[in-house]
Amino acid sequence: MRPLLNQEPNPDPRHGSHTLRVWSGTVVALFGNDVFIELGPRMQGVIELHHFARPPAVGSVHEFTLRGLEEGLWSLSLSTEKTLTTWKQMEIGCLVQARCVRVAPGGLEVKIGDLHGFMPKSHTGLPRDQRPDPLVGKVLTVEVIEVDSERQRVTVSRKLVVQRERNDDHQREVDRLRIGQVVQGRVTRIEDYGAFVAIGHGLEGLVHVSNLSHERVEDPESIVKIGDTLDLKVLHVRRGGKRIGLGLKQMKESPWLDLERTAYVGQIVPGLVTRVRDFGAFVAVRPGLEGLVPASESGVGPTQRLRGVLQPGQKVSARILTIDTERERLALSFLHGSGLRIHPEEAENAETFEGLARSLGLDHLESRLGDKLGRALRRDVG
Repeated sequence: MRPLLNQEPNPDPRHGSHTLRVWSGTVVALFGNDVFIELGPRMQGVIELHHFARPPAVGSVHEFTLRGLEEGLWSLSLSTEKTLTTWKQMEIGCLVQARCVRVAPGGLEVKIGDLHGFMPKSHTGLPRDQRPDPLVGKVLTVEVIEVDSERQRVTVSRKLVVQRERNDDHQREVDRLRIGQVVQGRVTRIEDYGAFVAIGHGLEGLVHVSNLSHERVEDPESIVKIGDTLDLKVLHVRRGGKRIGLGLKQMKESPWLDLERTAYVGQIVPGLVTRVRDFGAFVAVRPGLEGLVPASESGVGPTQRLRGVLQPGQKVSARILTIDTERERLALSFLHGSGLRIHPEEAENAETFEGLARSLGLDHLESRLGDKLGRALRRDVG
């Protein structure tokens, strides 16, 4: 949805008059005396049939101005129709053009055609400490908030129109976002739980600490700084755009995909203990990729405590039990299938022998060397 005339009326009085905005709308249905119009994403309107010289065709495009909002539908007028200027036409919620005549106690005297009106200072859309004098002589789009036919006086608000236009602009920006879309933004604030990023046109999203990197992040400032410009992926848009989830790690291939391609169940891999709990130990087998060794697969006897045997930073070798790339879960064991303990340097030594065999072009020797090494290590452990 975009204005066809007077592109983006400016609420700043220093930039001249604030004229009625004109919208392009498509006829989507005719029902009785009503014509229903699609103005844009999540914005529909209705106009009575008699406003047209002849019934419009479904799919035809026309230009409209907004009169007011009722039950989620905008009441419309054709852009060629004159502005409301009679008491009979005046309704609460109408959008009209008003000329600011003079400053009055508590606000501004305005004229709507030949009708007199009043705009309270609180509805001028100006800061509290700013006098309304700069609006005098301007023609503004305002919303009717009160009609007193006996006194022939109408009260109008410029603030409501400005707020609605800002909200509409905000919603249109939100509607353009798509899950998986790549956006660019600037880091504006960093908290313990993540980084806030301005992604333009008044929108702000959060990169949760879990989405900053594939590796475990203790301090978000170790990854990003205020003022950094980032390319991010949209993860979710909730509560009408009030909560936008963004991802930085999603801009790089997940290490789980590489693990799925290159690793296999039963493989002995080197690792580094990162955390030890009573129920098991977490082991990093690659940057950004941790697996869990359950206490039952640790080889630690029932009379020993796991925390007393393993320490964070300790080098180990572990056997892959299961790989679940969808849930990003990796189960490991410190035991061979036979139940014997895996030597801490077994994986590293095996990789060294296999690399040497490959460099010599000894494919068959590679397997024999690996087998011999494995048997020798198991004998040492036994």
